[in-house]
Amino acid sequence: MRETARLERLAEVVEGALPAGSELVDARFSGGPLLTLLVDREDGPVDHEFCRRIATAVGPAVEGEGYDGPVEVSSPGIDRPLTKPEHFRRFVGHEARVRLGEPLDGRRNFAGTIQGAGDEAFTLKLLEGGAEVELPFGAVTRANLKEDI
Repeated sequence: MRETARLERLAEVVEGALPAGSELVDARFSGGPLLTLLVDREDGPVDHEFCRRIATAVGPAVEGEGYDGPVEVSSPGIDRPLTKPEHFRRFVGHEARVRLGEPLDGRRNFAGTIQGAGDEAFTLKLLEGGAEVELPFGAVTRANLKEDI
């Protein structure tokens, strides 16, 4: 629980240090003390130069919170995590894979096309069978876009 609260606080600090037009998609501890930040931007690619600028901008902010471990900044990638309700709204019409913490109608894993999203839940049209299912955001443990290359 303490680790979760610390990560949430670091994510808040990072969001406050990001330049306009960029977004923190996800923050997590990877391999011990490594703080991994998945960052996206509105006005161009998330390339090496952009990641370097973000790392330079957020480094002092996380150090000010007492974090002295390594920070890695990366693109969210093709299998972009969906971590906020606004992500689901932005990617309506795209395919996603979703895992729930507790089973819903006997299953935890869902794959389908995002049909819509409200404040508390989103609707997924399942790839298998085409039925629509409403999934509450609070039940989701992991969700990613499922893009074909």
